[in-house]
Amino acid sequence: MNLGLRTILLLAAVVLFVIAVFSDENYADLLALGLAAFAGAFLSDALGYADRSFNNSRGNRDTT
Repeated sequence: MNLGLRTILLLAAVVLFVIAVFSDENYADLLALGLAAFAGAFLSDALGYADRSFNNSRGNRDTT
């Protein structure tokens, strides 16, 4: 499974939104961070960074 930058940012946004639902004190901060991660996911897609995967193994390179 390849995790790109967009996928990682969207997962972070979901986690922040879920934590914000159960938080009483830092609701606004967590909501703002979740929205920033969500916007960053689409910005990375627009800039072309969404295709980069981060869990490639070094010894298993397939060049075909």
